[in-house]
Amino acid sequence: MNETLVNILGKFSPLLGGMGRRSASAIFMFHRVIPEGEICYDPEMATSKELFEAFLDWADERYRVVSLVDLLSARPKQGDGKKPFCAITFDDGWQDVFLHAFPLLRAREMPATIFLPVRFVGTVRRFWQERIWFFSRELRRRNKAESVVDHLMARFPWYPPLPAQGLDFKPLRRTLLERPSQEAEEFADCLEEVLGPGAVPPGPAFMDWTQVRAMRSAGITFGSHTLNHTLLICSDPKTARREIEDSRTELEGILGEPTAGFSYPWGASDPRLREQVRKAGYAFAVATDTNLIPEAADPYALPRLAVSSAFLRGRNGKFEPNRVNFYLFRAAIPLGKPKRASPVNSSGRERIRIAFVIDFIDAWEDGGTEKQLAQLISALDRDYFEPELYFLRPSLGLTDKDFPCPVRVASPLPAPKWSRVGVLYRLAQLFRRHRPHIVQTFFRDGTYYGVAAAKFARVPIVVVSRRNAGHWITRVDRLALKMINRQVDSWQCNSRAAFESLTSAESVPAEQIEILSNALDVDRFSPATEEEKSSIRKRLGLPDSSLVAVSVANLTPVKDTSTLVDAAAMLVGALPDARFLLVGDGPLRAPLEERARQRGLSESVKFAGTQSDVRPFLAAADIGVLTSKSEGSSNSLLEYMAMGLPIVASAIPANRELVEGVFFETGNPRDLADKLLALWSDPKRRDLMRQGNRQRALEYSPQRFAERAQSYYSKLVAKYSQGS
Repeated sequence: MNETLVNILGKFSPLLGGMGRRSASAIFMFHRVIPEGEICYDPEMATSKELFEAFLDWADERYRVVSLVDLLSARPKQGDGKKPFCAITFDDGWQDVFLHAFPLLRAREMPATIFLPVRFVGTVRRFWQERIWFFSRELRRRNKAESVVDHLMARFPWYPPLPAQGLDFKPLRRTLLERPSQEAEEFADCLEEVLGPGAVPPGPAFMDWTQVRAMRSAGITFGSHTLNHTLLICSDPKTARREIEDSRTELEGILGEPTAGFSYPWGASDPRLREQVRKAGYAFAVATDTNLIPEAADPYALPRLAVSSAFLRGRNGKFEPNRVNFYLFRAAIPLGKPKRASPVNSSGRERIRIAFVIDFIDAWEDGGTEKQLAQLISALDRDYFEPELYFLRPSLGLTDKDFPCPVRVASPLPAPKWSRVGVLYRLAQLFRRHRPHIVQTFFRDGTYYGVAAAKFARVPIVVVSRRNAGHWITRVDRLALKMINRQVDSWQCNSRAAFESLTSAESVPAEQIEILSNALDVDRFSPATEEEKSSIRKRLGLPDSSLVAVSVANLTPVKDTSTLVDAAAMLVGALPDARFLLVGDGPLRAPLEERARQRGLSESVKFAGTQSDVRPFLAAADIGVLTSKSEGSSNSLLEYMAMGLPIVASAIPANRELVEGVFFETGNPRDLADKLLALWSDPKRRDLMRQGNRQRALEYSPQRFAERAQSYYSKLVAKYSQGS
């Protein structure tokens, strides 16, 4: 808004009386107070010492400045004809607040409340966003951005495709603020490993406990800002509860007095978090909604007015009271789009109900998606989530007790006998009856029927899973998806290849896509010892010292296993004792067996069929092979990696992003044969690949998967109620 107009409106806003709610209480929020000219990574957090001093004098004239606890207890008296109440708060506990703000407050005998991230106090830790700011500057100075990208992409499979310019501070912060705070910290740690020490200034950024106690003895009160400044709406529920409860316990133990108040990092909360704060024993909590305190204020979502130099500074660079008056007036008349009600009830005591829609599941081992869906359902803590499976048609090979959650079926008939309208109607009726908060769909039919039925039933949040690069999409599908995608709130994919397919082929906004990498039991798929390997080879009738290559894949056209059979035929001359294990089944098994027989490979190529436990076959192998023409994120590759197998894989994007392996031209058996022979002839390279693949596989552990999955659904619900 024009500066002159702001000053005019600010000059007269105190005269508007009741319209401006001049008597309403206000809570002012500061972060840092620094000398004029000092740089802060986020200017919206910084107030110059000179402007802060002027603000205190202005507040003393206009308000009765009281502690936050006193303000909340004194609010009923605010209509006594005297000046209104206000409270001054600081988030984070920066050391410069002790050095520069505290002396000014003490000189005026003004109280204030400081909210502390408990495990930053008295340490040299820095917030990840400040570290990222320093690292981004250092990358530009060294001109190293491009060389760092590949390292980051390999280390963090959940990070979206990252161009070199994506390492600028603002896009990095924007993306990392959508992730659990632990992952943002790990991302900053990785950059520090690449850049080495020196990019971040040494020394503490936050107060120590001696300074905290000195301020407390002078009338400053303290509240919790979590343990680790954790963005709670992007956390899984157990992490959020621990950050809320343990920070209060630790703060009370150190200071020896009750902790009444809590501040949500970044001001972000939802009914679930507010209920956790209440149950943890806090009397109130502050957020960052720009407003004066309303008559019926929620004590666990108190609004505050954010203050910084930009808020206080006039055109001449000095404190401008009319500017502050105007913002107070505007805060008294909140504008903008109203927030939506949370899909879970407002008490925050309801579990999040998630309906997973898939056409059918006849066996959990049938494919990667089924395995990952089973892992996803198992990952959800039943104290906070209530998952259900919705099938379009009944499962033929399994009963209800074989599934890890309740099952609903839209049609009692198999697909050829469906009434399409009937299935859609019954699925919508099931949604209306059981009222899921989130519907998430899998596969083509599950998506078409699930999204439409969810919209008919007015389900709040619709998620589509995309676990491949869209190789199945026809022209008709493309037209149908164009309409379906308009009804979707979020897409969940398992790789950057699937992410890029969604953004490029279907124009899905990148900010609506989450990469949830596959999960793998890295303890079960642990590298075999030489003794185990030898024992299993003897049991399977395999030679003890010759090359054994394994391929775990359904025998379908997209997996292109015929390329491996043809490559085996080219290798038997150089490696007559080599063996190729094909683990999996499918419509192409008989043609592939005939192909192998015609090439004289009956002894060299072994068809093992579907196996409920593939680990023995991996333990017997020297090299893992994947010949797919298209993948999202291959479970087979993850299993090879966890077993410490060197890998030769088709050079499709999804494979390249997942493993550090040898890649052959997709569909080219000659190139595959050459790459297998070269790798078998290079034991040193195989050893390095074993170590690297095992290390990368640890990123896909069930624990990390569970944290990410629960964070994702918690974030969806929170963002829905914020209108995002």
